[in-house]
Amino acid sequence: MALIRKAAQVFVGLLVVAFSGWLFSHDEAARPGPLSPPHRELDDCTYCHVPWKGVSEKQCLECHDFGDVKSLPRVLRFHEAKAKCLRCHQEHGVFETGISRMDHTVLNEALLCTTCHFDTHRGMFGEACRECHRISTWKIAGYRHPSGERKDCALCHKPPAFHTDERYWQMILQSTGVQDATPQDCWRCHTVNYWPHLRKPVDG
Repeated sequence: MALIRKAAQVFVGLLVVAFSGWLFSHDEAARPGPLSPPHRELDDCTYCHVPWKGVSEKQCLECHDFGDVKSLPRVLRFHEAKAKCLRCHQEHGVFETGISRMDHTVLNEALLCTTCHFDTHRGMFGEACRECHRISTWKIAGYRHPSGERKDCALCHKPPAFHTDERYWQMILQSTGVQDATPQDCWRCHTVNYWPHLRKPVDG
């Protein structure tokens, strides 16, 4: 039994040596794909790869410095953790979207979505975005807008700032011909299937 185990180890060793020699003479086979523009000038694999181990996050931090996160845009400041680089960044065309693909699961759950994302609801539904939205997609599965016959739009929608300017609001009423409407009466002008589509034509 020991002899068989020894023979197997020798055989595997010879295969590794033979494969290494083949790669050495056919180095194109060891190139998984083109690099992204920021890394294209790197001519030495060991800038990122550790032989026989693969890409090292430690190697990433040799070039990428996140010591002063205040100098970074707000949406990138979570990089101060200096960890899990490879969860979001992969080279050689692994991600169809480029070198980066956001993985929200690496973030601290206490981090508010609005730290990075603009709140299109403008605070109307609080800060618990995950009660409706998921981190894999912003769309809400199965969501259907209420009937266009309803008139309580203001429960979910706030009028834009220019609708609350009295002078501008009067211009809107004049151009659409709508009378006695308030900025909360969205249904008087807008449709529910596509917000820019107006029920009333706008003059000029």
